[in-house]
Amino acid sequence: MLNENLFNKLIRKKKLIIRPLLFFTIIPYLTFICIIAFYPKYFSNMLFNSSVSIGIILGLMLIIIIWVITLLYVYLANKHIEPIIKKINNV
Repeated sequence: MLNENLFNKLIRKKKLIIRPLLFFTIIPYLTFICIIAFYPKYFSNMLFNSSVSIGIILGLMLIIIIWVITLLYVYLANKHIEPIIKKINNV
């Protein structure tokens, strides 16, 4: 019974962490893809008369955002999910 309660707590905690992070992962990707599909000229504009386009900068920002989300997930999983898993394994 205790194991079942811990397992339910684990599932709730995982959903609480994963859902917002999933939202913050999918929305930037879909936005990026939609802009490329429907407004490609927007991404081809050069930034400050250089050879770097807005698309390159936003693509790099997207990669950085995904790295930050991944690091945040690892931190939250280690802090909140792993202790529950250890309790389940010890019971």
